Amino acid sequence: MPPRRLLVWLWAVVWFAYGLSVLRSGVLTGVDTGLYSLWADGLIAHRFNIATFLQSQNFYIPPFLYTGWIVLVATLKSLFGGSWTTAVVVLNWLAVGAGLYAALSSIRRTTASAASLLLAFALFLAAGDLLIFMPFALSDLIFWGMATVVLVTGVALATKERDHGHAMTTVLAGTVLVLFAMVFRPGGLTLVLFWSMAVVSWLGRDRFDRFAIPLFAAAAAIALLAIAWHAAIMVDPAVSPISGLSGYFDVLSRDYHAGVLVDAPESDLMVGPAVTWPGAMRLTTQKAFYFMTPWLPHYSRMHTLINLAFFIPAYGLTIAAAMNRNRLSATQRRAVLLLLFFVANELFSHVLIQLDYDHRYRLPMLPALVMLAAIGLESVRRPPLQHAVNAPRRLV
Repeated sequence: MPPRRLLVWLWAVVWFAYGLSVLRSGVLTGVDTGLYSLWADGLIAHRFNIATFLQSQNFYIPPFLYTGWIVLVATLKSLFGGSWTTAVVVLNWLAVGAGLYAALSSIRRTTASAASLLLAFALFLAAGDLLIFMPFALSDLIFWGMATVVLVTGVALATKERDHGHAMTTVLAGTVLVLFAMVFRPGGLTLVLFWSMAVVSWLGRDRFDRFAIPLFAAAAAIALLAIAWHAAIMVDPAVSPISGLSGYFDVLSRDYHAGVLVDAPESDLMVGPAVTWPGAMRLTTQKAFYFMTPWLPHYSRMHTLINLAFFIPAYGLTIAAAMNRNRLSATQRRAVLLLLFFVANELFSHVLIQLDYDHRYRLPMLPALVMLAAIGLESVRRPPLQHAVNAPRRLV
């Protein structure tokens, strides 16, 4: 089967399967759906005057970071009335379709391997976190689509020829999308660091390839310092220099002092209280393990099995991609480094905030893991000599 046709067929099957999951469950609402509806009603009452609407809000997370989403919900409510939740789920499905196609296309271009495409196909079918949130009238899946396009665009920018004709157009389009994501969900802020790294890898490719490991080591050191500073703020929020987030730090600090690991609707997941700096560092580390784990006590057996089917090969082959860099082409090595940065950035950004019990905050990380697993499979399948060229030319 021709490469493009295989890609389209695999994408269509996965996208159709996600659509069937929505038809089976129907439209669902989450804990935050009601809040979003109230915000949208307020914006409508202010005749879509965003400035006056924001001045009327008092929320411990600045509502400005949700502006794009609130405008979208208000527009859907104006157009469809009580059926706005159905419209959101339709947009969820369209966003997932765009993200899936972008990720699979990137894997085809980066690996030129039918086996890697089939692996990605299987992993997306087993991505239980995505399937769970497809039918919910929330912002997570639309944001997932945006984040996945940013991820794929960043990898393309870093791996294509530096002087290819559409490079500046790609940079501008990606920047606009990142700026919009920043005011769609607070998680959009995490995309800024990744996009900056992608642009740097394009502007200074030779130096990026040469100094990538020291650069990533420096980024890791800065992240550890930020975590240590964050732990000090959790012990005493008064030391925070960011006055605009004082309300959020107060809420988060109370969670640390109470030993709240994860926010849950009925009863929070609790660990030992963190009232000292070492205790806050310990709780942040526990949050990191929670963020990455495929299993939790409240999961059903089926949920656990599906998660294991995704995360065991995803994590295992990601490690293979990182360890077998000598078996990869120059473009593949660059893609691996950028993808690992994306995963680490998502982990770092989210252990510093409140975590929800349902793992919806890690959704943007899943495509990066699938792409890493696809490259990791290639690193396992082929000896180093078969990767002497920069870019594979045909599917094998």
